[in-house]
Amino acid sequence: MVENQQRGDSEMLLWTREQASAFGHEPVLAKHRLHELDLFSDAGLLDLLEHYPRERLQAFTMGTDPLRRSDWQPVDTTGASGKDLLASVTMGRLWFNVVQVNQVDRRFQDLLTNIYGELSERRPDFRPNHISCTLLISSPRALVYYHADAQPNLLWQLRGTKRVWVYPAGDRSLIDQSLMEDIFANWADEEVPYRADFDLKARTFDLHPGEVLSWPQNAPHRVTNLDSVNVSLSTIHETGETDRRKLIYCANRLFRRSYHLPIWSTNETGAVPYLKRFAYRLCRRAGLVHNPPRRAYISKLRVDPRSHGGFSPLPDGPVLTEFSKKDFRLIKDASGNVSAAQIGTS
Repeated sequence: MVENQQRGDSEMLLWTREQASAFGHEPVLAKHRLHELDLFSDAGLLDLLEHYPRERLQAFTMGTDPLRRSDWQPVDTTGASGKDLLASVTMGRLWFNVVQVNQVDRRFQDLLTNIYGELSERRPDFRPNHISCTLLISSPRALVYYHADAQPNLLWQLRGTKRVWVYPAGDRSLIDQSLMEDIFANWADEEVPYRADFDLKARTFDLHPGEVLSWPQNAPHRVTNLDSVNVSLSTIHETGETDRRKLIYCANRLFRRSYHLPIWSTNETGAVPYLKRFAYRLCRRAGLVHNPPRRAYISKLRVDPRSHGGFSPLPDGPVLTEFSKKDFRLIKDASGNVSAAQIGTS
């Protein structure tokens, strides 16, 4: 059980009955007490970053325009200490994803188990079969571009304040169904095209420490930090219902694109969806479903607490980031162009 300071009880969630009932069906802003834990103090974050495996730490820099996604660029963390990382994110324009932190640090796994146990107590029909979390540490005014995730998630605010735009789930004018199929099948990242007029359909939330925001599965969203360093915990979960949706979208993609069957329906219950899921599973077992190539992160930038923005250019050209070095190798052709190949391939 994660230690809970200053309070005699161990309850982390402060949800009303109405909030628990709406969870998963509409955007819900509720209260929690995770931000009270020493785990997220300056000392706790410094200790975590100092010892965290760099192959599980993603670093990015970004611009100021939600329409200019190309400004979101990977940054290498080679040689940066935990102190360097915190200094860089405090004074720069960086976003750190401490990926699947619950698989590395037992305290996060205990916390994850606690909060999802409390969610299940409040919603007896909610029974996740897989949960995971990523710790987000980001600079003042940093942003996350418009995107839609395959799995449902919750955003737990721990330090600082961010503004979140949440858009209606299932609105095909906001995200194309074919692109959503690619996201479910891992052939596309969660980023999707954005237009400023989409905001007319959004609900906007200012998220403060001690608040958690959830939204329906696949609802597009984007984020902008306000004028302070932000620390948040992003948790994802999968259930029988979310697994069914994934199989439906993946089946549509396979049968329409590989076998030219005009299959578009996203209905998730009934005899036809059941047969569609069953057929897709058979194809997967037969090796007819191909996995996408993994993505390598190549960067011309490195974390640098002494430089404006918290990063500086690499003088010797692009490198594989620490996040990618375990799985890829860098290749330079005769013209000097750089690319990456997965280790074990030609």
